[in-house]
Amino acid sequence: PNSGVLFMFFYEEKRRSILGIAKKKMFGQKTSSKLQSFVERGTLLAIDIAYAKLQAPNGDEKELALHAALLASARNGHLCLDKTLIEDPSLSDLLPEGKHYLPKYTEVEDQIVMQTKRLLKLPKRQKKDFAQGKATEEQQQAAQNALVHPLSLITGGPGTGKTYTAILIAKALQTSTIVTAPTGKAAAHLESQMPFPVKGGTLHSLLIEETLDANLVIVDECSMIDPFLFARLLSSIPPESTLVLMGDIHQLPAVEGGSVFADLMASNTIPTTTLSKCMRSDRKEILDLANAILHNQVTEMRNVDLGFADADLETIYQKLWDYVKEKDFSRFRILSTLRKGPLGVDALNRFLFEKFSSKAIQFPILITRNDRRTGLSNGETGILQKDLAIFGDKQFPVSELPPYEYAYCISVHKSQGSEYDDVLFLIPDGTESFGREVLYTGVTRAKHSLVIDGNPEQIVAALLRSSRKISGIHDKMKL
Repeated sequence: PNSGVLFMFFYEEKRRSILGIAKKKMFGQKTSSKLQSFVERGTLLAIDIAYAKLQAPNGDEKELALHAALLASARNGHLCLDKTLIEDPSLSDLLPEGKHYLPKYTEVEDQIVMQTKRLLKLPKRQKKDFAQGKATEEQQQAAQNALVHPLSLITGGPGTGKTYTAILIAKALQTSTIVTAPTGKAAAHLESQMPFPVKGGTLHSLLIEETLDANLVIVDECSMIDPFLFARLLSSIPPESTLVLMGDIHQLPAVEGGSVFADLMASNTIPTTTLSKCMRSDRKEILDLANAILHNQVTEMRNVDLGFADADLETIYQKLWDYVKEKDFSRFRILSTLRKGPLGVDALNRFLFEKFSSKAIQFPILITRNDRRTGLSNGETGILQKDLAIFGDKQFPVSELPPYEYAYCISVHKSQGSEYDDVLFLIPDGTESFGREVLYTGVTRAKHSLVIDGNPEQIVAALLRSSRKISGIHDKMKL
């Protein structure tokens, strides 16, 4: 016991010493007035300047600006820094030409490009006839690409038949197949639609193995895959396999950063099919709105009938409760663009949980981490009923669950890979920083009815921005 105390004392002294050295390096230098002005204007954060001083203790203003801008760029999800895309001209003037990287992003980007080129160099196969059923020309082309090429991409919005096309490919190849996606819900849905038994699971669970041992690998919701997971996926495909990557390039990029799926498609080096024909007539009005968002048709967005008038917070909460209390949450969800704030996911779920608890009724929850012991996956939705959690035909005591969160209201980011019959889409102040992709993603989660509540100015501001992340993948693929 005594040695443990001595060790902890030594560890604490060492920690303080290290922190002291870091602080001296960070704050010992006087910050130039120009660098400080970037913090005051909100272009950079104080932590960006501190990081720059750690990386270049004796650096001049330009070197410090580069390191600070690199961290700011990475924090915003970009894989690299490009001065031509810096909005503040005063900061841009301090930066060198070209693309600049944090070391970890250089490595992962090079790995993605190298592995993609490896797959593209594999031998093509002969074209073959296959049962086309009711497939559209676009779906037939996507299937033929998969039959011939070792790597192909399929992109399309909701209702365009990506899952149907995956079934078409699986039927045509009739071989050992793995279907997967970043979230448990999306992976399980794709697996359940396959015409014969296949191996399924989340990407994280399957990539525990270094190689995905199947002749056909179909991956859905690829826009959600972060660069590091994407690199692992591409590296895991053996030479004899066919890899089909599916997704919607207009959805939000991965939370962890990067827009790898969109970058690969934009390179025009990979056989790609865009599914554009909507197969669901009952969603036409919602999908017309989604299309208007993609084309920045601001006037159309302004004409959206908002669900609630502006009011004080107490009134808004009461109106919200009046609106949702009789809803069937197996068909209905509230989506918010924000996690924090009075109209963010956390606050609304706390409010609704307290309200519904008084009625002794069930409440939806969302698993936030894969768990081998229970077999529950990140993104899987269940029902909380007193001390039990119900996931389909499985039940668990709440005490045995992996980490979860309340899910009557979910973030637009977390909603990717899911659809609901009816959606209330909240767009609070602060949404504009996410860009039009957050509007498109939120709108396209609704299958039958959609109510949007938000400040029209916020909607317009979001429409005029994009959350697409910067990388060098597009350029490197062409080398």
